[in-house]
Amino acid sequence: MKKHARLVWVAAGILCLSLPLWGGGAMAAYPERPITLLAGFAPGGSLDLSARALAKAAEKVLGRPIVIENRTGGTGTVALAAMLAQNSDGYTLCATPSSVLIRVPQMQKVPFKPLKSFRSIFGYASPPLGIVVQNDAPWKSLKDLVADAAAHPGKIKYSTTGVGSTTHAAVEEVAVKEKVRMVHVPFKGGAEALTALLGGHVEFGALTSEFIPSVKAGQTRLLATMGDQRSPKFPDVPTLKELGYDFVNDAVYAIVAPANLSPDIAKQLESAWAQAAKNEQYLAALDHLDLIPVNQDGRKFDEFLRANWKKINAHLKAAGLIAEAATAPE
Repeated sequence: MKKHARLVWVAAGILCLSLPLWGGGAMAAYPERPITLLAGFAPGGSLDLSARALAKAAEKVLGRPIVIENRTGGTGTVALAAMLAQNSDGYTLCATPSSVLIRVPQMQKVPFKPLKSFRSIFGYASPPLGIVVQNDAPWKSLKDLVADAAAHPGKIKYSTTGVGSTTHAAVEEVAVKEKVRMVHVPFKGGAEALTALLGGHVEFGALTSEFIPSVKAGQTRLLATMGDQRSPKFPDVPTLKELGYDFVNDAVYAIVAPANLSPDIAKQLESAWAQAAKNEQYLAALDHLDLIPVNQDGRKFDEFLRANWKKINAHLKAAGLIAEAATAPE
């Protein structure tokens, strides 16, 4: 009996000593199941399509499926809030324009702290922005459009991807400087905003790269772009800056996670998305969408957000669009 008891205790001791090793081997390395990537805008827009292309490339790096879910509303803020409602385990991420983090919260109250609630993972692309009208519209220039808006207050309607979006801010910059009143009609995605223009429901659209195919097809006319310099694709079209408006596109599409994500998982994700951004099929998709590759790691994108929050805040105050940010950044 004593010998049997000794054997039992020895066996138990060996089991206890081996548990940490056994447990470590049994726990599968992240990721062990599919990852969900929320997109804050409707299917078919440049954010949605670029996120899908990048996710497809990232699947090959991570070895697990990445499922895209479109959570529209609140100019992209609904998707971010939905991500924060899930476990911070790296299995729910969000693709978002930087404007949803640093512009929208200054214009409207949002249910998160823009510079505190999220962990930046990877900034991957920048969309060209432009103001377009139907090709048979009477306005040959932005000056013509503004003059009509001044002569007919409240008559001119325009579409964007939402309140506080970069394109909305651009039009507001024009409206404030020219002292004109135009009617903003927000949509849940760029494709919908373009469809509204083509259907005659609005007089012009302030859009991301969704406008480019329609311009090339002769359906719309581009009156102005929003880059720091003229677009190589449309060298004859002036920028808002050239036309005397203090506005330059600062939008970057990015992948973000909850702030309390494990640093090890965050590092793995950052590396995976960076590798995915080198994928040839993904880069071809960006070119097809007329998006510009950015490649900002988490630290650089976070620095970009913080610097531009201050710049945008000062600009919105100077333009008289806000007295203070509607949402505290931290």
